[in-house]
Amino acid sequence: MPAKNKLRLLTRGWFADAVSGNEIDPCLWIFSAKENTSFNDNARHLFRYVLKHCPEISPRFVINDDKKRQELSGIYGEEFFIETLTVKGMKEALRGGVWFTSAGLPVYGPFVGKGRYIVNLWHGLPLKKIALQDPNLGRASRLYFKTIFSGNYSYVLTSASELIPVMARSLGVAEEQVRVWGQPRCDVLIPDREGLSENRLQKIILYAPTFRDHVPTRFFPFDDFDLTEWNHFLEKEKILLLLSLHPQEMSLAEPYLGERMLTAEQALEKGILTSAVEPFRLHSWDAAEYLPCMDLLITDYSSIYLDYLLLNRPMIFLPYDQKEYEEKRGMNFPYEDVTPGPKPRTMAELMECIRMALSGEDGFEEQRVRVRNRFHEVKGSSSEIIVREMLERIRGKDRN
Repeated sequence: MPAKNKLRLLTRGWFADAVSGNEIDPCLWIFSAKENTSFNDNARHLFRYVLKHCPEISPRFVINDDKKRQELSGIYGEEFFIETLTVKGMKEALRGGVWFTSAGLPVYGPFVGKGRYIVNLWHGLPLKKIALQDPNLGRASRLYFKTIFSGNYSYVLTSASELIPVMARSLGVAEEQVRVWGQPRCDVLIPDREGLSENRLQKIILYAPTFRDHVPTRFFPFDDFDLTEWNHFLEKEKILLLLSLHPQEMSLAEPYLGERMLTAEQALEKGILTSAVEPFRLHSWDAAEYLPCMDLLITDYSSIYLDYLLLNRPMIFLPYDQKEYEEKRGMNFPYEDVTPGPKPRTMAELMECIRMALSGEDGFEEQRVRVRNRFHEVKGSSSEIIVREMLERIRGKDRN
């Protein structure tokens, strides 16, 4: 008997969905990401793990974009992708005994968590204030969040014990609902070498500035910045700089782009970046998947650097508006304590910091290890841990 049939037999008649009245299938696991149109982040990585390693599970990913769903169906198989814009699609999702989301829910409603497990994988570590702790979230949005999201979650995941109270406050759940099971996207961030690549003809730097809600980002926030001099520096040092930007700021980057500076999406289209875990390219940027390609990371307040710590490679910070940003958004931790890298204030300083970092002499290795150990307690595959824990709960629920 196939593994999934055995599990269904063990849990037959588990629950009926409170909304649709359909019997819930504990072997049907529904995945969703941002706006139910994205195929990225923790949901994507866990979905692929389940698809490859869990024959007893039927995974389905919600993609409410016809063109993208068709493209993904051609790669993975049509049966693995569903939509939730029609009644038929919603009923299919409501049959799922486990929902995994990294942003939003497959189907929205105040009682959709009844009779199933809903696991919020989230989409990063909370360096800055998020969700209910974000001071910019309005009163109506807070009420909506608590009713639709907080009230439905079974578990919220994170990567370290210190983050449990932060995630509980941010997502509006009890601390015992927050589990240190890690982030599936970090499973690919296993160091493949000590130090930097030696055989590559050029070094690759990823610059990932944070999107600011109220003002445009200053990409190179230095009074002495000179684009001609900067391009000469990149050429001389054989550096390719990739910009990872919010879609709303793509046009602002155009004056800087050229042979030595590209957006991450342009690098994918040109075949510059390669993935060790994906045999094909969707021309969609999933940062975690390509972080192993990067020799250096530059950012300001993006939690992407907390993932990058797992590679033990150098990073540079450009917090040019730190005071203003902290006043308007807020941080969960003292910025200086958790940012293990130099913070140059001029273009000349930035270029020198880059030279030192790429030569392995930035002097922040011990600090990186300290911060990494603080925020990453999970050893081994997070995806494997999550699947094991959920299967144990499903089987235990049936015994009870």
